[in-house]
Amino acid sequence: MYLLVFLVSFLCLQHILAQEYHVKDFNATGNGIADDTSAVRAAVAAAAKSNGGRVVVDAGYTFLTGCFNISSNFILDIRGTILGSQNSDHYALVDPLPW
Repeated sequence: MYLLVFLVSFLCLQHILAQEYHVKDFNATGNGIADDTSAVRAAVAAAAKSNGGRVVVDAGYTFLTGCFNISSNFILDIRGTILGSQNSDHYALVDPLPW
């Protein structure tokens, strides 16, 4: 029984790890100047909508962003830099994701 639970868990984890959502693919510039909040939020939403995956903050870039929700069932893989915006407009209330 334990082996069956382990195998199912392992296969589910492998499925989640296989789906990657790079913030650059969602039109983030990564130059540290332009607002990348919507691109980061879109990548997180895509991972949540597809029932999991890996949201990748691409290496070699600096992403200027406001707040975004971290939900369950995905991995936030920070390879680059996340720079918090100093613009208070970038911190609008983000609706919680349905669970």
